[in-house]
Amino acid sequence: MTVVLLTVTSVLLSVLGGIACVALVATAIWLFPRLARRSRLLRRAAARLRSRTPIERIVSWVEAEQPDLRRASAPDGTVTLLFSDIENSSRLTERLGDDRWMDMLASHNIIVRAQVDEHSGQEVKSQGDGFMVAFPTPRQAVMCAIDIQRDIEGVAAAGFGLQLRIGVHAGEAVHEDGDLIGRVVNLASRVTGEADPGEILVTEPVADYVGGRLQLQDRGLRELRGVPQPRHLLAVVWSDSEQAGAAAT
Repeated sequence: MTVVLLTVTSVLLSVLGGIACVALVATAIWLFPRLARRSRLLRRAAARLRSRTPIERIVSWVEAEQPDLRRASAPDGTVTLLFSDIENSSRLTERLGDDRWMDMLASHNIIVRAQVDEHSGQEVKSQGDGFMVAFPTPRQAVMCAIDIQRDIEGVAAAGFGLQLRIGVHAGEAVHEDGDLIGRVVNLASRVTGEADPGEILVTEPVADYVGGRLQLQDRGLRELRGVPQPRHLLAVVWSDSEQAGAAAT
């Protein structure tokens, strides 16, 4: 009797084991293509994130977090935003190597933050080599941008080949529908993307405020991605060579 029970038990275990193996194989066959597709989607998403510029990543963060900029706004509810990033930072990293790049980036960050503090700005977000800073007035933002560019010249002179692009725009801190991104942040980020290396670009609202105090060069109307209408942009003349060139013309 015992022998019969052991035999039956052995047969049952073998059958159950076979069923389990078949079930595992079937599950793997069903699951593998789905995991592969998901893996491809994840890789594509990661590639898209890596391909974004620092400023694009900052704007995405602001869209998600909706930081309150009213602390840095003027009494009339407007805020001036400054975006900056390093021109061709990927190529610069490859040329300098990781150690020299990190040294240069640390110097850059110290310069930007020191001038932001000096001009009473509020650092909203930094990402890689990009900064988003809020100011109560356009004058504070533009003077900060000028001082940053002048200090960066010293780093560039040390052989790093460092150049910044800076864009400045002023608008409402919070719109009636609570949409912070709708205009002011998106537009300020797009203006920065239009700047040449070493240039400070501003929109008309900023130019109207500082034009009587600083020299500006007209850059004409620009089509900006995600902005409904072309915008009139102007460059701030901040270096001695630019001032000499502007005087000659």
